[in-house]
Amino acid sequence: MTARRGPDFRLEDAVRDPGFSPRRADVPALVDLVAKNAEEAEPAARALSGRAAPAEVVRAELMAKALAATAPGERSRLTALAGRIALVHPDEALQAFLFERLGDADTRTRKSAATALGKMRGEAVAEALSKALAGEGEGSVRRALVEALGKAGGAEAASLLADMDAGEDPRLDEMRAKAQLMAARTAGREVPSSFDADKPAAAPVPVVLHCRAGLGAILRGEIDKELAPRLHPRAADRVLATLTGPPARLFAARTMLFFGFPLPPEPIGEDGDVVEPLVRALVSPEARALFDHWTVGPVRFRIAWAGGGKRRASTWRAAEEVARRAPALVNDPTESTWEAVVREAGDKLEVELLPRAEDPRFVYRKRDVPAASHPTIAAALVRVAGVQEDDVVWDPFVGSAAELCERALAGPYMRLVGSDRDPAALAAARENLTAAGVADAVLVKGDALSFVPAGPRPTLVITNPPMGRRVLRGADLGMFFDRFLDNVARVLAPGGRLVWVSPLPGRAVATAERFGLSASLQQDIDMGGFEAQIQVLRKDAGRSMRRPPRR
Repeated sequence: MTARRGPDFRLEDAVRDPGFSPRRADVPALVDLVAKNAEEAEPAARALSGRAAPAEVVRAELMAKALAATAPGERSRLTALAGRIALVHPDEALQAFLFERLGDADTRTRKSAATALGKMRGEAVAEALSKALAGEGEGSVRRALVEALGKAGGAEAASLLADMDAGEDPRLDEMRAKAQLMAARTAGREVPSSFDADKPAAAPVPVVLHCRAGLGAILRGEIDKELAPRLHPRAADRVLATLTGPPARLFAARTMLFFGFPLPPEPIGEDGDVVEPLVRALVSPEARALFDHWTVGPVRFRIAWAGGGKRRASTWRAAEEVARRAPALVNDPTESTWEAVVREAGDKLEVELLPRAEDPRFVYRKRDVPAASHPTIAAALVRVAGVQEDDVVWDPFVGSAAELCERALAGPYMRLVGSDRDPAALAAARENLTAAGVADAVLVKGDALSFVPAGPRPTLVITNPPMGRRVLRGADLGMFFDRFLDNVARVLAPGGRLVWVSPLPGRAVATAERFGLSASLQQDIDMGGFEAQIQVLRKDAGRSMRRPPRR
C-alpha cells in the first residue's frame, strides 16, 4: 500500500531527497521539470532514471513530450534523459527513439542523442552513429558523433574512423584519432590476453621486486641467490635481481608486493617532452621481446605515471604514436595485460613494465576485518621470527589471522593460538585458516591486555596490532601498548620472543626493557601513510616470572 502524502507535500521539494521514488502520477510533472530546465531538473532526472521509477510510464511520457517539444532546448534535454533511462532500463523503443533523434532538425538534440548512444555501445549503435556521421554537416555534431563512435567501439567503427576525412577541422581530426584508438580497443577485446608466468625466460633478464619501504633487506633474503638479488641503490621499496627460469619463481618471496621488468632508460630532450622517450621505450627491442615472449594473445598495455596524475594529453599522444609505430601494441587501460610505469629521473625517463599476473600466494585471504594485517607484512613478521618446530605461537590481535596463516605455511610448530575481542574477527580468522589448510589453530575471545592462553606458555608472540582510530577509539595508545607489553612479558616463556609492529617504537623498547624484554631487531617500515617499526623483543632465558592468573 502506498503511503499517503501530507497536505503540504510539494513534488519540487520531495524530488531533492535522493531516496525519493516517484509514482506514476508524478511522471508528467517530473518530465516537465527536466524539459523546462527548472531548478529541480537534475533531481527530477535522477528520480526518473532510478531503478524504482515506473519505467514504461516514464518512457512513454518523455518520448511523447520530446516529439511535441518546440521550445529551444526542450527536445535536447529530454533526449539526454532518454539516454540516462536507457542505461538503467535497456529498451528497444528507447534506443530506436535515440536513433531517430540523430536525424533531428535541432543541432543540440542530435548532439544529445550521439552522446547518449556512445554510452550504450554495441553493433547496432555503431552502425547508427556511422550512418549519421556520413550525412552530418554540422561540425559540433560531427565531433559528438566521432567521440560516441569511439566509445561504442567495434571493428566497423574503427575502420570508418580510420578512413574518415576530417577536412579543415584540426580538432575533429584529433578527436578522430583518439576515437579510432578507443574503437580498436573494444574490437580487440574479444580475444583474451594473459601473462604466462610459467614460461621460462629466453635469457637472463633484469627484474625489479617491489615491497613496502623498509622491507627491502627481508625481501632480498627471500629471493633465490641464483637470481643475484641486491638492494636498489636509490629506492628503499625495491630489490633488483636477474631472472632466469619462469617469473612464477618470484612468488616464493612472500614479502614482495609485485614485480616488473625495467627497460633501458631513455634520454629526455632539451624541450623536456617525455612523450617521445616514452614511445621509444615502449617500441624498443627490449620491450617487444618481453611483450612477445610472455603475452598469450594480443599485447594490451596501459600507461601509469609514477609521480601521480593521469596526464591525459601525454598519455594520448604516446598511445597514438605507439599505435602508428607498432600497431600490434594496443593501448587499453581497461583490460590491459601490462602496465607501463613511467618515472622521470633527472634527464632520463625510466619505464618499467609490470605484468598483470595471477598471484597464487595469498589465496587463503577470504575475509578481512578493519585494520587487518596485509599478508606481506604478516610474512615479514614470520620471516624475522624464524621457524622453530617447538614454537607455541600466540597472536593476541588475531584479526583475520594473516600472521597465523603465514606462520603455519612457513614450517612446523607445536601450537597456534589466536585471540581477539571481536567475534567477527574470530569468524574471519577461522575462515582464512581453513582456506590455508590449518585445522588445529585455537581461536578464543580475549583481551590482549589481560588474556592468558591455556596450555604451554607461548614461545612466540607474533602480531600486527590495531593502530587506527577506527579500532582503538578513545584509547591512549601509549598506555594501551604499555599494558599490552606488561601482559606479554608475564605470559611469554623464558627465552621467548615478541615479534610485532610498534607504532611507538621508542616508547615500546623502553617499556619492554622495564618488563624484562630486550630488543634484538628494530626495522622502520612504511605502513601506508605513516611509519612504524618491526621489533623483535626477547625475554631473558633465565628470567622466570610468576604466571598471572587467568582473568
